[in-house]
Amino acid sequence: MKWRWTCLICYLVICIYDFVVVPVYYGVARMGLDLADYMSHLQEIEDPIVQLEYLKKLVSQHEPFTLKGGGLFHLSFGAILTGSSVMGKKD
Repeated sequence: MKWRWTCLICYLVICIYDFVVVPVYYGVARMGLDLADYMSHLQEIEDPIVQLEYLKKLVSQHEPFTLKGGGLFHLSFGAILTGSSVMGKKD
């Protein structure tokens, strides 16, 4: 019975980290960016492809790690937690 709670808490901590903590950090870190410094550094780069990648960092958004791969992480945790609660009613 204790492993179910451990699994649930682990899943919740991962989801809170992936959907709350990292996006907030991503936004706060971008707000602290000095735009004039960023643009002057961008102008020093000669390769246009490198400039484009550097600009993407300014306008990109966080992509949750657990949603990569079609959300297989959430499907597997859902199967584990659902299966354990349905099959383990006798505990």
